[in-house]
Parts: sequence; C-alpha cells; structure tokens
Amino acid sequence: MGAVNQVQRAAWLAQAERHQLDLDRPSGPRFWSERLETMSPDELRAVQDTKLRAAVRFAYECVPFYRHKLDRAGIDPGDVGSVDDLAHLPVTTRQEMAEDVAAHPPWGTYTSVDDAVWAERGWQVFATSGTTGLPRVFRYTAFDRVAWSWIGARAMWAMGFRPGRDSAMLAFGYGPHVWLWGVHYALHRMGVPIVTAGGLDSRTRARFIDAYRPTILACTPSYALYLAAVAEELGIDPATTSVRFLFCAGEPGISVPSTRARLEARWGAELHEFYGCTEAAPSAGAHTCAAVARPGPGGEPGQPPPGAEPGQPGPGAEPGQPPPGAEPGLHLSEDTHLWEVVDPVSHAPVPDGQRGVSVVTSLHSEASPQLRFVVGDWARLVRDRCACGRTSARALGGFAGRADDLLNVRGVTLFPSAVEDAVRRVAEVGEEFEVVVDRPRDLDVLTVRVEVRRDVDAGRHPAVARLVESEIVSRCELRPVVEVLPHGVLPRTERKARRVRDLRE
Repeated sequence: MGAVNQVQRAAWLAQAERHQLDLDRPSGPRFWSERLETMSPDELRAVQDTKLRAAVRFAYECVPFYRHKLDRAGIDPGDVGSVDDLAHLPVTTRQEMAEDVAAHPPWGTYTSVDDAVWAERGWQVFATSGTTGLPRVFRYTAFDRVAWSWIGARAMWAMGFRPGRDSAMLAFGYGPHVWLWGVHYALHRMGVPIVTAGGLDSRTRARFIDAYRPTILACTPSYALYLAAVAEELGIDPATTSVRFLFCAGEPGISVPSTRARLEARWGAELHEFYGCTEAAPSAGAHTCAAVARPGPGGEPGQPPPGAEPGQPGPGAEPGQPPPGAEPGLHLSEDTHLWEVVDPVSHAPVPDGQRGVSVVTSLHSEASPQLRFVVGDWARLVRDRCACGRTSARALGGFAGRADDLLNVRGVTLFPSAVEDAVRRVAEVGEEFEVVVDRPRDLDVLTVRVEVRRDVDAGRHPAVARLVESEIVSRCELRPVVEVLPHGVLPRTERKARRVRDLRE
C-alpha cells in the first residue's frame, strides 16, 4: 500500500467506526440502535453527507477503477460535498466491472483490497451469484465481517428475531455467496443459536426441523416451497413445525403476493426478506420488519398479535396478505448505504413513489466502496414513518426483479414475477414452473411449463392448463402456451431459481 492509501484508509476506518453505534448489543427491546433507526431526516442527512464525502475520497484514493472513472468524468472528490451532489457521479454497471476484471484478472481493480491489504486484513472471498453475466469475485476484510454482522443483526432485530427464544436453520450450502455468511455472523452477534444445514440433503433438513425445532428457516423462497413438499412426503406438516419465521433472500418473495401467500400458509409462519448484492456489501441493504410482516395489531417485535399463536396471522387478514392499510415494504439501511431509484435508460433519479431501478452507493464497506452501482431491480421508494417506528425510506412492495430480466413478447413487456404471481394462484399447480420464450416462425411464443401437485390426477391436466392460461391472460395481457407436467419433472435448487429461458437469441 502506498503512503497516501494508508492514510486515507485509516481516515475512512476511523469515521466508519464512529458511526457504528450499539455495535455489540441492542439499545432496547424495540430497536437494535434507536439512535440510528429513528433519526430525523436532518440527522440522517448529516450522517449520510459525512459518510459520502469520506467514501468518495476513499474510493478515489484506494480503488483504481474509481480514480480512472472520476478522472474521465472530470470530477474531483472535493466536488462531492453532500447527497445532493450524488447524481453528478456517473453510474457503475455490471458490464463495466466485467470488462475491468477481464482486463485485470483475477480480481479486477474495483475494490480497495490489493494483495498487501488481503494479507494483512483479509477475511473471506465472495462471488456474485446473480442471474446475468459471469461471477465477479470480491475479497472482503475483517472490518467488513464486523460491519456485516452488525448491519445484519439490526435488520433481524427489526424482524423480531430474539435470543433466548429463537434458533435458526440455514438451509444453504456454505458457498461463496454473501447472504448466508452475513446471516451466520449476524446471528452469532445476536446470540441466536444456529442449526447448520449446509451439505445436508433436503430430507435430512426436513427431519432436522422436526427433531431440533428451529424457529427460523433461512433459504430462498423457491427452496422453502420445495422443502415444505419434502417434509409432507415424510409425513411432517410444515405448518405444525416449530418454524415461525421464513427468512428469505435471493429471489422476489414478499413482492409476489401469491408466492407470499403460499409460503406463509404452507409453513404457518411470517415471511421476512433481505435485499442486497455482493458488489455493495456488507448486507443487508434492505430488510422487512415485524410491523409489515405480521398482520393485525401486534405487541412488541417478536410477539404474536393478541389471540394468535406464534407464526400465525392476526385478526383481520389472510395468510400472505399485508396488515390492514399497509403494503409490504423493505426498510433501506440508509446510514450504511445510499439508495436511489433511477430511470433504467437515462439513469436520472425518479421522484419518490414512482417506479425505477435500484442504484446503491456503499458507505460502510472497506473492501467495496462502490459509487452508484446499478443493482437494477425495479422498486419505488416512500419516506413516511413505518408503523414499527423506524424512519428510513422503504421500498414499497419490495424489489420486483431485475430490469434486464424483463421480457418483451409480441410487444408486451412482461415481468417474470407477474407470471409467477399468476401461476401460483392456481391451487393444483405445484411449486416449480418454467417460462420459455421462442420465435419458431418469426413470431414470439410464450410457453409456461408448470408441474401439478403430487396428488393431482393426469385427467385434471387440461383443466389446470386452462386455469393457468386464464390467470396469465388476466394479469399479463398475453396468451401463453401452457404445458402441464407431472410432479417432479422440473429441477429444484436451494439457490436462486432460474425459471426463464429465452431462446430467441
């Protein structure tokens, strides 16, 4: 490390640590850090301005990718004095990172960790696991490990997870993807014990839930549905198990109403969600809270509504539906990340309440201080105080999938999540489905392949196909070809499900 880099790194670390309030334990029963989570807009802006100035200077001095990027744009770090100046910075895309790592293998130049820093401060390597492009690898530091666990603990405290009552099963392979490891270390910081399930097959995991009674199940939404089916095959009713929280990430869950309804009904549990990305970790960049996930009037976080059993919906709402007068939303971690919603083409900021794609600037990562990185998921932001008391902005309705996953079929723009919502509304359809788009005779054909539940007779397949077709037409304004398959034909995965195949290219 050069002398300038060492000085700048030390200055950045010092200011980051000053803003890690309530690092080791919660400040009270409702908030992990009440000072950070209930700040007024002016207090939050002061923290963000301070951290943004430091992050831009740190990225310029210690990340070659950003030094060159800002120099090309004619921007000096001193030009960024507040959040109001953020839009003057150019955005950063996955394609730019892919080109950078191709030119500078194997790590690229878009992190602050060189070989010297890795040898002195290194913690762990993570790789992107998104649905587009080749994986990019990031070397995170010991500081990031501490920050990761602290940010994750704050988010899970908001969900209602509590030591002394809860335990968690992490139904993920312990590979180089960020969410699993961030959750693991955050649970340690919270004092919540873990039933490790990495490397176990699904039948063993289902038996572990039955035998060891974890209250939190962490996995992707698709895998939670699949694991419920496996449990039922073993004679275990998921809704009567100890699981009271489904803790999901990797795919849209709470933002797809029918998927949320299925998950909460099958497990008799609340659905919670993390949102983030490997590039701008530490996670989580956004998270649910108990007030939105638990329908009906409730007490303190982590307690069921009056008259309800743990994990069951409260009065006045069906499973999978938001509380009366509320729409599911994810709190943004605004003191550790700056989140924007921008136009997908021009990248100009869009007003609160309007839909755009997500862009993030990481304010609290030593290894990866990314500036205006285009995550690219559709969202709309609101800034009113949540019923839980937190004052951070929220992604109303959650994050609904990548802009580059959008399909254009015969002139109709189609969200894969809209197809999922339609498919899961048909009770006889099982947990797996696939969307195939082809152009056999210069005309786009949308084919939706669905599995039926195990107990559905083959004679019902034509009727199921008609129901699926009707749901898709009513929600997507496009008539598909529907193929109904026997149970067990389509592949299962515990990671991100890849449900769309576009064969036109």
